Amino acid sequence: MTKSVYEFWISQGKDRLRLPVLPEQIDISDAIQNDSVKVARFGEITFIDNPGAKEISFSSFFPKKHSPLSEYKGFPSPENAIARIDKWLKSKKPVQFLITGTKINLTCSIEAFSHSEGQKDIGDRDFEIKLKEYRTASPRKIKQKKKTKKKRPSKSAPKTYTVKKGDTLWDLAGKFYGSSMQWRKIWNANKTAMIKRSRRNIRQPGHWIFPGQKLKIPQ
Repeated sequence: MTKSVYEFWISQGKDRLRLPVLPEQIDISDAIQNDSVKVARFGEITFIDNPGAKEISFSSFFPKKHSPLSEYKGFPSPENAIARIDKWLKSKKPVQFLITGTKINLTCSIEAFSHSEGQKDIGDRDFEIKLKEYRTASPRKIKQKKKTKKKRPSKSAPKTYTVKKGDTLWDLAGKFYGSSMQWRKIWNANKTAMIKRSRRNIRQPGHWIFPGQKLKIPQ
């Protein structure tokens, strides 16, 4: 069987992992529009250039032994591959997602990763992974006037915020704290109400927020 000209790579620094088996489909979405692209023995993959951080999800499996479905020989064992992704997930640092032969080369956070016993051969491990385009928010620099004798109290961040279309906790943390990495600060202050609104937040903390929803913004 002719192998694909495309290679799927996930890496963190010098630690790299090439997927042994290509997924049959890759799902790409952002705050505006969803798009699904067939992958196995596929043609060109393109991203729709719309606002919002892109989310990428796909499923495949880590084979125990080489087979016609394998893209290359000498791939890591399923246990080794899973341990590597788990380590990246727990590091709370972004990874690089690359598909050779395309323009897809994104810095991403690992939003979710699950695995189970394979359905094909003994020792294989099926997996699902969800990535989100990683963006950093830089606070805008404001020129300050020279200090005078009478100081006006500085405005603090609002105590509540009404969610607008396209908002994410990641973006709100960057807006209110100057660092998107502090999104869990907002999540912890609102998780009870957010889980009540959508129980999907149990599996994907803070992912499901809705326009009109009021969030507490801790000081």
